Amino acid sequence: MVRQTSEELALVKRLVELPYLLGALEVDKHKIYASNFKMKSVYVDYLDGTQKKIALEMYKSKQRLKEHHIKIIDEKRSELSLTVNYSVRGYIHKMTLLWSKVKVDVTLMLTEHMNVDITDLPK
Repeated sequence: MVRQTSEELALVKRLVELPYLLGALEVDKHKIYASNFKMKSVYVDYLDGTQKKIALEMYKSKQRLKEHHIKIIDEKRSELSLTVNYSVRGYIHKMTLLWSKVKVDVTLMLTEHMNVDITDLPK
């Protein structure tokens, strides 16, 4: 079996997790719309802009997958984890991520996109 590089593994992992970040932002937007916030349109516009940046990152990541001859074959969700089957230069690989890990990764990606220092967040 051909070894994948750490860059290729990270690329697959990030591309698989980005849709969950988009979904979380969409849920938050609906909660803001349903809230009594005085300036909810400002918050929603900010989240819309963040979603556009994430969508662009997903597009660029998919292009990089093609450049590296990586193809995501399928994703399977269970109660505890997300399993991804993918190929790198024709060789099949499998990645299983616990939902707790996906949540942490999605939070870190969001802080990255929002330029928030994770060390400043309340525990």
